[in-house]
Amino acid sequence: MIQNDNTGPDPVLASLPEVLLTLVEDQLSNNESAGDFELRDYFIECGLTAEQALRAVQYRSAYANDIYWGSNTPIRSGVALKFNPNSGWLEPA
Repeated sequence: MIQNDNTGPDPVLASLPEVLLTLVEDQLSNNESAGDFELRDYFIECGLTAEQALRAVQYRSAYANDIYWGSNTPIRSGVALKFNPNSGWLEPA
């Protein structure tokens, strides 16, 4: 897993067009069947560079079990808010 230093957006991925960034975050959150190499190859097929695709896959565990609010995600802001179903509140990830 990549460790963003929480000082801002990921410098490699946050500048992707919205449609690609949404695709990446959706796949990181929901695609449990593809392996890392398959997911990397899929991202490249969708228009990411090899560097961007590899970087995206490194975020996979950060998206696997959490639900993020709006643009407060590890890639987009570096300061992620996730929904805690036990408390019903948004909390820092």
